[in-house]
Amino acid sequence: MAVMVQCEYSGEGLKKRPEAKRRRRAYFARFNPYKPDGPSSTLESSHGVSWERNRLLGKGGFGYVFLARRRKKRAGVLGRQENQEAGELPLFLAVKSATSVDSLSLVHEKRVFHDLQRGSCPYILKCYGREVAELTSGDKIYNLLLEYCSGFNLEHWIIDSGTGLPESHVKRYVRDIVKGLKYIHGRGYVHCDIKPSNILLVPIKKRMPTGYLAKIGDFGLAMSIKEGEEGEKIEGMRGTPSYMSPELVREKQIGYGADIWALGCSMVEMLSGKSAWYSAGGNQSVNGDALLHIIGYTDYLPQLPSSASNDALDFMSKCLCRNPQERWSAEKLLGHPFLYREDPKRCNLIVLD
Repeated sequence: MAVMVQCEYSGEGLKKRPEAKRRRRAYFARFNPYKPDGPSSTLESSHGVSWERNRLLGKGGFGYVFLARRRKKRAGVLGRQENQEAGELPLFLAVKSATSVDSLSLVHEKRVFHDLQRGSCPYILKCYGREVAELTSGDKIYNLLLEYCSGFNLEHWIIDSGTGLPESHVKRYVRDIVKGLKYIHGRGYVHCDIKPSNILLVPIKKRMPTGYLAKIGDFGLAMSIKEGEEGEKIEGMRGTPSYMSPELVREKQIGYGADIWALGCSMVEMLSGKSAWYSAGGNQSVNGDALLHIIGYTDYLPQLPSSASNDALDFMSKCLCRNPQERWSAEKLLGHPFLYREDPKRCNLIVLD
């Protein structure tokens, strides 16, 4: 199936299609449901009252994410459905599923969505409710019903590019993310796991230059911070190591600035196609304790892409301050020249097969 993408025209880019196809195949191979570590038959065979489970979209520590389709009529399903909270569902949705013993993260995420959706923000994922299915075997399946984003996620497009995304596209995505973070922080939450794979894309016609709206998803690690308690210490660390802030690694402190630091790391990755800490290991991947030591106990900063504009470089420097007190807030970043100055470069429409 052809996927239409708006991007800056590049003669070389069109020649790289075979390599791009290989990267796409490798990306989706991670979610092959027929691998030994694929979803259990219990999940695959369970459906909802108002929806029917379809193909696997992804997996994580919480469980699995499936594409689902709304039923034309409510149907009787295997076992018993309880705690039905879903309202009117769209034709397609994403369903996060886990067995009841592994559902704590999904229960927490539902609670976060409930708090955030008291307002309205187009830059965070929509949640349509939950269903708990009790099967005839006695097993219980917790299902979180979410908006389906058919544009995949930013990690997919970064991998697909091989060398990073056009800056005009990065500007649009980052603007959406910052608006989402402003909303989340304004309601007293820290996301705690901002990274390209948690930024989902929804196709929007005539939305130049990308054709997509970026939305923040996966609130399984989100924390509520009461007024005046920003910078509180937590037990352990939350998030993905390569996006963790220095104060989180060193002092186990969490605050809104942790999301801004993660945004800076994500932006480096968007522009360069490589991890923000790639150069820290002499152009090799750095992982585990070695990476955490660099982040928390050295003065090293991610190397910013040399090809980036002055506005982009300055924006990233405002996100990647080791001192969280010097890091700009989401509200302040929205006024940065990188986000409000228009990009003079023209974009053309190409088709990736």
